[in-house]
Amino acid sequence: MKNFEFLFTAWMVVWAVFFVYEVTVARRITQVREEIERLKQQLQQR
Repeated sequence: MKNFEFLFTAWMVVWAVFFVYEVTVARRITQVREEIERLKQQLQQR
């Protein structure tokens, strides 16, 4: 049973890292989209 506990802990750590990675990527994508919109507005003003 000890191996199962180790396997479950490792599985949870992997999913936690994956979740943090996904949140980070989503945040960066949002920032890039906002920057693109800002640049589009600047181009339209010229």
